[in-house]
Amino acid sequence: MKWPHSILSFFILFFISAATSGQNLETKSCSGKNNFYTGNVKDVLTDHRLSLYDVTFYYIDLEVNNINTSIAGFTEIHGSVLNDDISELVFELSEELTIDSVFLNGMLWSGFLHADDLITIYSDSTISKNEKFISRIYYHGEPGNSGFFTGISSRTDYNWNQRVTYTLSEPFHANDWFACKQVLTDKADSAYIFITTDTSLMAGSNGLLDRIAPLTEGRHRFEWKTKYPIAFYLLSITVADYQDYSIYAHPTMDGDSLLIQNFIFDIPAFLDTNRKNIDATVDMIELFSDLFTVYPFQQEKYGHCFAPMGGGMEHQTMTTLASFHFSLVAHELGHQWFGDNVTCATWQDIWINEGFASYTEYLALEHLVSIKEASLWMAIAHEMARTEPDGSVYIPEEDITNEYRIFSGPLSYKKGAAILHMIRYELNNDDLFFNTLKTFQQVFKDSTATGLDFMEILETKSGQDFGWFFDQWYFGKGYPAFSMTWWQENDTLFIVSSQSGTSPETPFFRTHIDFNLRYIDNSDTLIKMEQTENYKIFRIPSLKLVSDVLADPDNWILDVMTIMKKPLDGVAFVIGPNPFTDHIIVQFHSSNIQREIIISDLGGRIVNRYKTESGIIDLSLKNLVRGVYLFTVLEDGNLYSSKIVKE
Repeated sequence: MKWPHSILSFFILFFISAATSGQNLETKSCSGKNNFYTGNVKDVLTDHRLSLYDVTFYYIDLEVNNINTSIAGFTEIHGSVLNDDISELVFELSEELTIDSVFLNGMLWSGFLHADDLITIYSDSTISKNEKFISRIYYHGEPGNSGFFTGISSRTDYNWNQRVTYTLSEPFHANDWFACKQVLTDKADSAYIFITTDTSLMAGSNGLLDRIAPLTEGRHRFEWKTKYPIAFYLLSITVADYQDYSIYAHPTMDGDSLLIQNFIFDIPAFLDTNRKNIDATVDMIELFSDLFTVYPFQQEKYGHCFAPMGGGMEHQTMTTLASFHFSLVAHELGHQWFGDNVTCATWQDIWINEGFASYTEYLALEHLVSIKEASLWMAIAHEMARTEPDGSVYIPEEDITNEYRIFSGPLSYKKGAAILHMIRYELNNDDLFFNTLKTFQQVFKDSTATGLDFMEILETKSGQDFGWFFDQWYFGKGYPAFSMTWWQENDTLFIVSSQSGTSPETPFFRTHIDFNLRYIDNSDTLIKMEQTENYKIFRIPSLKLVSDVLADPDNWILDVMTIMKKPLDGVAFVIGPNPFTDHIIVQFHSSNIQREIIISDLGGRIVNRYKTESGIIDLSLKNLVRGVYLFTVLEDGNLYSSKIVKE
């Protein structure tokens, strides 16, 4: 999901807790369905009985218009019982919807209760372990449309004067429009989504459009089918007066075509305005397929449904979005890998979705636009992340149902992207970094993962320990603040770095830091040092005279940093290089002072003499033979001396 800047600003100012009535925190294992990490994760369960079965298939068949959120039809759920025999099935469905009838295994069923947004179906006999079941629930009503976090909305796009009905189920609102089990770790193996609507309208959804079935009374039915595993919140419907603008990408080495199916307003000016930005999707899919593994739903499609939702939502194989801005398209496309193919195992680990997808914005700019634009994006991301100096990327357990905290722009999105950028920096090897992302996709394909799952892949691929990194950047709070001072004494550059954390809960951040050393002769060099404690003195050999030092010049680290040159207290001058070959550069503590310079050998014989008022001078000493000399400065009646060595 991607939020517009206005909504992100709202998140920064107000973290409003979502209603938690009737919701319990259930400890669940990540085992099964390819989970690499075997620790416990927290998931939101409205009823513990939801954990007793596995959903294998959703069949949603609804009648929808573009004028309001009125829906009517059925959801059919296929599943199997897990570990214990059960006598009742529980599904989630909003009480704003009226149930017309319930079928269990093909039989009309009267034994059910609809209360507290739950449907409880009571079985006449025990449903045994591993036994399969089919439940079909018919319902109707006009739910949703009450704020951003609502499962189904019907709104007007006033820029184009078009009405659209669309769904947005993340994180807890799929039950606003279909009967479901809202548990992240239970992906359905496949789904059918059939939408009946007026013949003047089109309906977009997941997977491939199997057919458009003609019906009576000026209606037709769009029959979408997906064979890929899919999380409950990624199922979608969008209905409007659309046209189909389809293009193709070629993300595989053998050149197979991938359909990019765009349902956009049926207005010529709309396509004229947006064609260039829509077409950019081709390059993005091919880029991401190269960086992360081939597009994960290659046998179906990718696409967009345009809707006035104020951002975008990464519905699997067909994103719903409100503009074709470059970064928004990249973000939602990136979710097809990070969020859809590999889904966060808990809402606490939303970083797996939003942090990674946000970083795909940076990567798209870096590879398809320019490093300058990518660097600007990261600078803005850092600026935004710094508005939360006490926040963590990992969602605290007490906020697991707080939708605004889960989707915090500064933390889940921007700081989440910054973490990946810093991992890339710490690895210092792009091949290794992107190979790690590929392996992560391969191991957790069609499944779910936690932040620690990613850490284990990272450690396995790199052979390095990243526990310290995740402790400070993922689970820890805030970011480091550096105060640095540098100076040069003869052939040694000193940099004193004092660091503190912006949150008392994470008082220190271990990190490497790049320093760009700029010399008086206009050359420069880049060195990498590691801050291993709050107060660190770096001693760097330098035969040249340093004119300036820049810390983290490429903005790899999320931090606040000041670096300044220390005044030459008690020191009249510094000399570099020393030893020297043909010349030396002398930097004095002050300028506009008449001073005399005397160079003599160790026997006291004067070999050179100069007078100057400059703050910096470059002296040619080609006439000197190899050896040690005394460099003396007479200034305001004081004598200052230093040894210099001619090589």
